Amino acid sequence: MMSSDEKDTAFSFVLDVHLGRLAKYLRLCGFDTLFSAFFEDREIIETARLEKRIILTRDRLLLKAAGDTEGYQVKSQYHDEQLREVFERYRLKNHVKLFTRCISCNTILEEVRKEEIADRLLADTRRYFSSFRRCPQCDRIYWEGSHFDNMKKSLAPLL
Repeated sequence: MMSSDEKDTAFSFVLDVHLGRLAKYLRLCGFDTLFSAFFEDREIIETARLEKRIILTRDRLLLKAAGDTEGYQVKSQYHDEQLREVFERYRLKNHVKLFTRCISCNTILEEVRKEEIADRLLADTRRYFSSFRRCPQCDRIYWEGSHFDNMKKSLAPLL
């Protein structure tokens, strides 16, 4: 469960097993997004109710079982179109905080000094980059390399 200081966006989601790539892209955009390939429908519904999350699913029966809990049935099977659908449905454009969450575990990233992680970086990364973020939960390290630029380009049409 996220603490109130971690709920830094107006939208938080819980996704079903069919939407793993969408979960990563929503996290990349800074949205509090819970996902597990092992969530059962009842867990998704309970989590959505307890934590006031929006259910995103491709399963019409899951939404029916959720009753009055906020949810959306994602139509496309392709992650880029799924992201566009969710952005349009919830008007997310003005709520984006790029590269603030870990795409693996959803935790808010923290700035970290290069000296603290230098031994974990490849030589070229140490040489060419000076700004880094680290996930305090899973210890993954992020920096603005070519992957950063590629992700920004892929998200540009939405933003």
